[in-house]
Amino acid sequence: MSQASNTVKAIYAAINHRDVLQAVALIDDHCCYEDLNFSATFMGRSAVEGLFAESCRSVPEDLQFVIDDMAGDDGAVGVTWHVELNGIPFPNGRGVSFYRVSRQSGKLIYGRDCVEPPIKPGKAAFAIIRWVTPLVRYWLGRSQRHAP
Repeated sequence: MSQASNTVKAIYAAINHRDVLQAVALIDDHCCYEDLNFSATFMGRSAVEGLFAESCRSVPEDLQFVIDDMAGDDGAVGVTWHVELNGIPFPNGRGVSFYRVSRQSGKLIYGRDCVEPPIKPGKAAFAIIRWVTPLVRYWLGRSQRHAP
């Protein structure tokens, strides 16, 4: 078992026990944590602690994160997971995450969580991308022309 996988498994276990302090003990002071449910990035241990605390307060005790698969090395792991409510898989409750761990301290230095969307656009997503792409090109070009 790798250092990164041990750290991540310990964080999941702490969150499942609603032990925020134990989870945060495994977070580096300068951790960068991106939960794609939020527009802002959580920078630093205290910001990640706030995210974990709010998460633990907001969901029922019997909602648990279950790791389905994990792959990586001592420095980083990718995880597929789902949530269960009282042992039953929660609808639209799957996700994929990537974590990087400091090889020196064994603490989490980077995390990104991507949660399954509640609405599945299917092939409509391709049409949306085609429709939005010209707007993105316009705004990106405009911002580059006005950059200092």
